[in-house]
Amino acid sequence: MSQWLSLFAILGFLIIVTILYMAKKKEAKNDNVDPFDFGKPKRSHSARFNLFAQQAYNKTSRMPIIGKGIARIRGRLETLAVYDEYTIRREVMRIAFTIVAFILSITIVVLLIRPSWLVVFWVLLGIIFTTGIILDVFVYRVEVRLLNQLKMFNNRVRFYYQQTKMVDEAVYDAIQQVGPEMKIQADRIYKILTSAEPEKELAAYEDVAPSRFLKIIAGLSVLVKDQGDVFNDKGSAFLRGLSAVNQELNTEILYRSKLAYAMRGISVLALVPVFFALPLQIWANEYFPIMQKFYESRIGFLAEVIVYTVSLVSYLLIRKMRENNEATYHSKEKRVKWEEWILNKVPFAQPIVRAFTPAKFSKQYFKLTELLKETNSPLKIEWLTMHRMILTVAAFFILVGGFVFAHSREEKSILYSVVPISMFAGNLTDDDVAEFQKTTQFDRDVIEAIQEMDVVTPESLQLYIANQLGAEDVNDRKVKQAMERIVEKWQGVQNAFLKWWEVLYALLFAVVVWFIPVWTLYFQRYLRQKDMENEVHQHLILISILRDFERMSVYTILEWMERFSVVFRTPISASIAVYDSGPEEALDRLTETVAFEPFQQIVERLKLSLVRVSLKEAFDDIDIEREYMMEQRKESNTRSIAEKTNWAELLGMFPIVVLTFLYLVGPLIYLSVVESQDMLTKIQ
Repeated sequence: MSQWLSLFAILGFLIIVTILYMAKKKEAKNDNVDPFDFGKPKRSHSARFNLFAQQAYNKTSRMPIIGKGIARIRGRLETLAVYDEYTIRREVMRIAFTIVAFILSITIVVLLIRPSWLVVFWVLLGIIFTTGIILDVFVYRVEVRLLNQLKMFNNRVRFYYQQTKMVDEAVYDAIQQVGPEMKIQADRIYKILTSAEPEKELAAYEDVAPSRFLKIIAGLSVLVKDQGDVFNDKGSAFLRGLSAVNQELNTEILYRSKLAYAMRGISVLALVPVFFALPLQIWANEYFPIMQKFYESRIGFLAEVIVYTVSLVSYLLIRKMRENNEATYHSKEKRVKWEEWILNKVPFAQPIVRAFTPAKFSKQYFKLTELLKETNSPLKIEWLTMHRMILTVAAFFILVGGFVFAHSREEKSILYSVVPISMFAGNLTDDDVAEFQKTTQFDRDVIEAIQEMDVVTPESLQLYIANQLGAEDVNDRKVKQAMERIVEKWQGVQNAFLKWWEVLYALLFAVVVWFIPVWTLYFQRYLRQKDMENEVHQHLILISILRDFERMSVYTILEWMERFSVVFRTPISASIAVYDSGPEEALDRLTETVAFEPFQQIVERLKLSLVRVSLKEAFDDIDIEREYMMEQRKESNTRSIAEKTNWAELLGMFPIVVLTFLYLVGPLIYLSVVESQDMLTKIQ
């Protein structure tokens, strides 16, 4: 098998070199300009790559599995909406080519160094996670540029609006001096302002806008162009809105910058064991041959799984802490609802799922329903139960399969391992290796012969070994040594089977996995707390701007809150749907649905402004509240960066510590102690 894997690696390398050579030759042929053809210009490298990327995109996007990966990369870039069609295809293929080149390079190197399917599996798994880092680098770079250019765009709009007092003219003049990422967004906002149906165009833009700041600017511009600006002792409402957006932008940019700087390189650090476990194992086998017994044993396989699992879990947690994606909690309405297909098409699926689902009016059912609502999850209770069942069953069989594989690996190590247990440290010569191979072959032949015998006694086994060695005396020292060695190996082979307590461990592990989807939802709800605070602060900004307009009402405020909401969109939409049947009842329903105290205070003020006071009077101290929340948010960001940095540093170093002590130092110390005890016993 090792020879076949090495052959595949060499063939893969040769195929890559051949493809590159043919592509280069084709480019040279295309660049061979006829001296008499004066109208045919020579293509630049950028133009050739652009053409190749467009062709590759058209072909790869139609492939079953690769097409999904291409669509995922495009979805991450398309969210930013900063590219035209040709540019986004080129950028998608640039990222795809980088990822594929990285995967092929690492895989070929690993196959050449250590041809093993298990090693290739772990390394490929690590590479898949590493591609997430590469994709984040590309996307994060564009996001940061967009935020910085948006800030400059706001300043330019403010400057030109003070001159012209016309929103559309100010936006048009500001477009001429913005960067390429923001230029696409600014052009879209200007088209909305100059269209025949600005409200319809604005609604379409809000569905694809990459930032909540752009939504506010576009909506505020349309409102001022439609109703006109409002001036009071604090100045222009439009300019105050731009100032509030700039203040939010400054906080967001600083938070992203500080977090990125504090957590730089930690994600890569967490994946170090995935790529260095193999070189460490090769080094240990070379200088401490006895370690090969450990790496090929059951405990060694378990240690290997723990090292890789800790590394990948740490990476996922670090990556989760680095996320700054505003659309994290959007419901994915276009997702493939495979759960519904299984329940409707697979026989007996519904009764089995219902048997494990809490009763409809039970306390547990109500808790899970509220948890799904609070995390804005698209799942139903039955779908969540199906996820838990699939994960539990998969975890059980994977762990049982791992135990079976570990026993098979241990048995193979006993029968085919060349290095003897007594060989602790040192370099093996060719003569030593040949002698050990001869001994291993002899032991394996004897064990295979034992397996075919009907009755085996110590005397008959010792006599058989003496005959095979050609010794006349069955009590010869070589015969006794071979007898002890073979009996020890035979007992190891006989013991290499699945134990009942291993199945019990798999069941206990499966029970723990059963609760993981629910724990994940609780963790998402914890992370969602900050999003709720940010959204309430965004609502305060909107209301502080909108309250000054004469035609503003509670219903209009709710519509604006719904348009810019992510976390609270569902309850606000439900309140708007029943608003005509009774405004106060609709707001009461909204208060009962959302248990977040700062949001409830906003709803209570809206309720107060229905009959008693005006919107301006109900929110007369909103600027003070907004300033307080801004300071609170700054303090929260400072603490968040400190906490995330501490946890990220711990999670980044923990896999390396596990790799060092569990995979090298610990086994080495244990084996050295055991070997020393055996040597003392033999001496005595």
